[in-house]
Amino acid sequence: MSHTTSITALTLDPDNCIEKVFRDAHIFNVTLCPSASAEQLRERFKQQHADIVVLHYELTGGGNGLELINELRRHHPIIEAILICSHPNDEHFRLAARTPAVQIVESPLTSGKWEYLLARMSVRSVPAPKPLKTDYVEELRNDETGRLDAKRISEVFGIPVSTIASSLNKPRPTVDKTPDSISIQTGLLGFERIASSLLTVTGSFKGLKIWLNSPNREFDGHTPLDIIKLGRVEMLADWVDDARLGSPD
Repeated sequence: MSHTTSITALTLDPDNCIEKVFRDAHIFNVTLCPSASAEQLRERFKQQHADIVVLHYELTGGGNGLELINELRRHHPIIEAILICSHPNDEHFRLAARTPAVQIVESPLTSGKWEYLLARMSVRSVPAPKPLKTDYVEELRNDETGRLDAKRISEVFGIPVSTIASSLNKPRPTVDKTPDSISIQTGLLGFERIASSLLTVTGSFKGLKIWLNSPNREFDGHTPLDIIKLGRVEMLADWVDDARLGSPD
């Protein structure tokens, strides 16, 4: 493996499937802390440090892994998570796109896929390279609070505040009233990730807007702005990251 950072992963692994995959794939830089049940995972999560939670989307006994992750985040709001799906579909990815720092991968979880997912996690946790002008991404933040501001994002991206509010599942009047509200900061991070990467490449706000409004064959001829209007900002941000990192095997 190219990554040497030690990772502590809590897993929900009643049949030791995840542990077997890691052992067979010679993934040695991960300390696995397996749980045999959701209840055991909840208890471990409260008592033990973890960098990431790895579990299956389909849970034995009902429910799904995304629901369990949201429950765990009441104790640790920013924990990373990987959900392994036997047959991922659009609904899985739509739900994950609305949940920050959650990645869905089709089983089995191979060493190549792990490297890819770990790289994407690193992008989220490590500041992106500075754009050509250091004030580019700062333009997205409120001067007084330093928080991401929906109205500023609206101006930089050239999209209505209503589009941003829709992507956040918030009424426009609420976003208009407090565009830098703490409650919407997580939802706005995807916009910052997109801007940080694309402004580095294009070198201008004009270049960013051209890219957003240009049909893209990767999206079946739709524009990136169409993807934002569908509420899939995180998916688009991941795609931009992937364009830099390459694809999993």
